[in-house]
Amino acid sequence: RDGPRDGPRGGPRDGPRRTRREDGLFEPLMLPIRHISIDNLCYPTLCREDLVKNHTLFTPRCDDVIITTYPRSGTTWTLEITRQIHLAHLPQLPPDHPLNTLDHKVSAPWINNHNNMRSRDLDSDPSPRIMKSHNHYRHINLLPYDTHTKIVHVIRDPADVLCSAYHHTLQTGALFDYEGTLAEYVQHFLEGKVESGSYWDFNLGYLENTDNRNILYLTYEQLSEDKLECVRRINSFLEYPALSPGQMERIDEMTRFEVMRGTQRPLQGKVQGVAGQSKDVLSEGEKRDVEVKTWTELQGVIDMIPSSYYRNCED
Repeated sequence: RDGPRDGPRGGPRDGPRRTRREDGLFEPLMLPIRHISIDNLCYPTLCREDLVKNHTLFTPRCDDVIITTYPRSGTTWTLEITRQIHLAHLPQLPPDHPLNTLDHKVSAPWINNHNNMRSRDLDSDPSPRIMKSHNHYRHINLLPYDTHTKIVHVIRDPADVLCSAYHHTLQTGALFDYEGTLAEYVQHFLEGKVESGSYWDFNLGYLENTDNRNILYLTYEQLSEDKLECVRRINSFLEYPALSPGQMERIDEMTRFEVMRGTQRPLQGKVQGVAGQSKDVLSEGEKRDVEVKTWTELQGVIDMIPSSYYRNCED
């Protein structure tokens, strides 16, 4: 398989057509997956430098919210919760408002994905707007002095991210063109040689928040264990009045995986959607390696993440 292939999910059709080297790696960063490099950071070929590095991609509004995640960390779930909160408070939105569209490519576009953005003018979208980004912290699409725009950043146990990302990488076929095994992918993940580079560097940027951005932090595990409390936190962050019991009940129902599977295209792959399922997939040694990496790389922000991410390292 020397040349690029266009799979059912689009593959690299709109991105750089890079061929696999004889050693099995792809340029420019010598990774086992197709990618592009922006400021020496790995991004999927769906992204474009002019979208990733554009700090004026849209004109910020007071009711904007950007959902930022390392891929496979609960992006779709958080987008849908946020959309349902808006709908609960704004029943008068016209039928053609983006938030009334089930397709997240319309209601909450990935603003650095060329396929989403090539015919999209964000400034023409009505308020309120939800946007999705997998950008590294240094590439947030905001000017340095913008400390008001709301950002919801979600992190997830890296072992679960690893497993979900492995299956996603296989399912997307030609987009990444990965040929390795799970055991090999574990090592690639530990070395940051996967879709968005190092999980630890990516999340460290957001957790350190050196530009004092307006960030609400959530974890996938919090969403799994007490979703309604996360709904309340997001609702408050969006500066809405408290939700009624009936509104909470509807949001809870509409953001159940069983319902979302019927309206979106997320939650594919055998380990996605369940917190902690990596324990049945990774070996004890692999889990230990991920925990040690987390303990070491996130030491400066260790109080901001669940201890379950490094449960065997505190001694």
